[in-house]
Amino acid sequence: TCFGPSNYHEVDMIGGIFHIWFGAFIGKQTMKTRAVFTKDSFELRTVTNKHLGLQADKGLKPKERKNYVLGTDNTWKFDSFVNWDFFPSVDLPILVYFKETQTPKEVQIKGSLGARQMDRRDNGQMHFFPAYANAKQLREQFEVHRCQKIGPVHGEEFKKN
Repeated sequence: TCFGPSNYHEVDMIGGIFHIWFGAFIGKQTMKTRAVFTKDSFELRTVTNKHLGLQADKGLKPKERKNYVLGTDNTWKFDSFVNWDFFPSVDLPILVYFKETQTPKEVQIKGSLGARQMDRRDNGQMHFFPAYANAKQLREQFEVHRCQKIGPVHGEEFKKN
């Protein structure tokens, strides 16, 4: 069976525009944001280069804006992590997930956006961000810094040792 364009050209156009916009958004995030592991925390920082992607990183600074969902800083202590993972797997990562207890409870409710349906345990705030960094390096750093992990990393449940 061969699938071609639908009979709904407007829907095709909207879908195409959305995918172009989303790809541009992820591309820009990849060029301007870095996942940073300090001695005691995980941070998302902004590259200070004027011409993103055209030169090596000259420096990093804290994110200009706070977390857009929660209004908190984009810095989390390693000992506040209760879980982390990659979706759909570490070998084909699209999203990086982590859950922490550092975010105050009153803010966690505001930032859940229906996530309580996915994780009903009342033990922290879930975060997702696009996997624009090397997932294997992120995994290595989560493990080196002893971030708590529940179960195996996605995609490794059935691998044999």
